[in-house]
Amino acid sequence: MTPHEASPPMVFWPRCTAVDGCTGRAAGDLGGCPAHLRPREFERFTGSLRPGADLDLRGVTVPPWLLDGVLDAVTGPDGRPHLGRARFDGAVLPADAGLRGLCVEGDSSFDGARFLGGASFYDARFFGNVSFRGARFGRNASFHEARFHRHATFEEAVFTGDALFGETRWHADAAFRGAVLMGAACFDRARFGRDAAMQGACFRGDVSFKRVQVARHARFERARFRHGAWLGPLAAGGRIGLSDATVHGGLRVHAAARQVIARGAIVHGEADFRLRHAALDLEDAVFEGPAAVRALAHPIQGLTEPPAGSGPSGVRLLSLRRADATRLLLADIDLSGCGFLGLRRPDALRISGDCAFATAPGRRRLRPWRRRDRAVLAEDLAGGAGRDDRLRTLYQELARATADSDSVRLARDFRYSALEMRRHGERDPWRRAGLHLLWITCGYGLRAGRAVAWLAVIIALLCCGASVVRHDDRTRHDDRTGGVRAAHMTARRT
Repeated sequence: MTPHEASPPMVFWPRCTAVDGCTGRAAGDLGGCPAHLRPREFERFTGSLRPGADLDLRGVTVPPWLLDGVLDAVTGPDGRPHLGRARFDGAVLPADAGLRGLCVEGDSSFDGARFLGGASFYDARFFGNVSFRGARFGRNASFHEARFHRHATFEEAVFTGDALFGETRWHADAAFRGAVLMGAACFDRARFGRDAAMQGACFRGDVSFKRVQVARHARFERARFRHGAWLGPLAAGGRIGLSDATVHGGLRVHAAARQVIARGAIVHGEADFRLRHAALDLEDAVFEGPAAVRALAHPIQGLTEPPAGSGPSGVRLLSLRRADATRLLLADIDLSGCGFLGLRRPDALRISGDCAFATAPGRRRLRPWRRRDRAVLAEDLAGGAGRDDRLRTLYQELARATADSDSVRLARDFRYSALEMRRHGERDPWRRAGLHLLWITCGYGLRAGRAVAWLAVIIALLCCGASVVRHDDRTRHDDRTGGVRAAHMTARRT
């Protein structure tokens, strides 16, 4: 039976009247819920089921023989159990519930269900909406190679053992908001047709998202990772959200995305961001170990990346305001729009490779002989009152931090900018005049070309002066010599 064929109508049974705590529903005129039917009644019940039949086991404590009997009754010629609409809300399912290959053609609900042991939905198919909201998995739960064709939610579910979602396909949204995964969580090679929504989830075991494709957003805001997080290689068509996430044991994000937002994230351990085509925001982030942001030069094989931004890798750092890291390495990324004011430890910053900064405007027009523009911070171009002192201090600290970097000119540019801000903000007239003199003559000692030019001018002036003096001396000597000769000639004539 295909998911487009009509399924039998749902039978709404009255509540079970058993005294053992079962809250299931009675099976029509059979006098009890399926778990409490007599053998012949149970045979009549399963005999009425066909592939694609609706099933309502809400609140039923399902023994293994009942689950096996129902699945056998709805198994189709393809060897798969086929259900229409399935309702297991509040049901208690047996240990090692074997639901491999299950095909649910309508909506299904497992809200509040309890799986006493392991549960296997390997290669299952859910063609309608499916909900595991608040479900409890007593041991390992496997959804390996399962297919969810519409919205699927595991919000506030608890996975006591490992949660295996390797090679799972979601054709729409997958929601794990507030879920608790106490064992290892594996999403390797999963595909999300829209959003992977995991806000507020708690991952207490190892986490792996290798070779994952997300059509829109991968959202881990406020998530907690107790044993580190390995996110990637991963490709997202939209945003990877890590705002206010807490990670113990280290974080690695190896991804291609439009945006990676980690505002307020706290990482207790090392952090490594290796990105392509992404705008990264680390404002208010805290890294208790070394952190690095690098650009990936080569595409991630096997994944569809978002459209490329500027440059070969298109990685831009948007903000480091109030970020804190024991050591922070930035390599081969665009820093032209990055905000640095409030960076907690500028002395821990290291810059390597080809990192592009903003440049001071209008310099090339005023000095056409200049070969390159001076690197400045984005806040320097933005202006604003009350920022001069903080920005000057930041320039000084960045100059010290980049003194040993690959590009010596960057540290020189930062020192120059710090002195420029001091010159413009100096209130003492004599000190301001001295700084103006240093700026004009030698660029605060950092512009060798300007000093050489002034030295050349001074030498030329001295040479010109010497020439004039020598010319004047020669003229006076010639005048004196001419006067003596004239006196001798006059004496001879007389």
